[in-house]
Amino acid sequence: MKQRRALILYATMTKNTEKVANWFQETFEYYNWEVQMIRLKGKMDWTEYEGKTFFDDYDVICLGSPIGAGLPLQPVIDALSLNGDGSLLTDIKKELKGEKVEKDKITPAGSRWRRHPAPYPGIYDKRNSRPYGIVFSTYGGGFYGAGECQGVLSTLKVFLQNYDVDIVGEFACGGKETGPAGLPVGVKPRAYFIPGPAGKDAPEAEVCDAVTYTTKDGKKWPGSYFFHYNNEEKPGPKEEARARAFISDVVEDYFMTYDGERFIGLSQVISIS
Repeated sequence: MKQRRALILYATMTKNTEKVANWFQETFEYYNWEVQMIRLKGKMDWTEYEGKTFFDDYDVICLGSPIGAGLPLQPVIDALSLNGDGSLLTDIKKELKGEKVEKDKITPAGSRWRRHPAPYPGIYDKRNSRPYGIVFSTYGGGFYGAGECQGVLSTLKVFLQNYDVDIVGEFACGGKETGPAGLPVGVKPRAYFIPGPAGKDAPEAEVCDAVTYTTKDGKKWPGSYFFHYNNEEKPGPKEEARARAFISDVVEDYFMTYDGERFIGLSQVISIS
């Protein structure tokens, strides 16, 4: 039986998404998979991958990004969007202003990754020949909790589907933020009824950092402004366990069949904490 292969493409800002990517890699390797990791970043030198790294050569493609203004990070857009050079939004803005757009300078990302000729995106692959896809993200959850990542996951799925990759998994977990989301610099959020010692509630308090509050009388209280408690420590052991179990489920359920052939992908494994 040939060795299975996984390609993990990811971008990261605060190392949260990179942690998840590393846990994915280690779990694939536990099952004796060959894994290639590519961190997507600004001003990528594609000479190492151009014409050498093709989606068709892998059993699973993992694509991950944290959230930047509700979207995947720009390096992910540059690498996977069909226009390929990150100029799409800029061109749209120019067109709305009536400015000239030089479309001949656009370099399609489609030339970077080989696309399977058939069947078409969105059509079930009866030949079971296309790679499977996993999308993943990390989020702070300052306002919406896990729902904050849904837009990014949906966009990442579209990116892979454009390359005829069949999505079989979605993963997301909490991660520390560099500061309270959505607030002006220097403005701290107010906190109310923060759980205190012995189950009592602290009075109105001001956030000092992600896990500590100082009340008007100067006392410090543990708590979290973010959706997840102690967000500053995430992703941590609980998130690691979920990430490893998630990849284990994908590998075992889709690839460890009685005859050694991969299972037909008609459903998804979803872990969004």
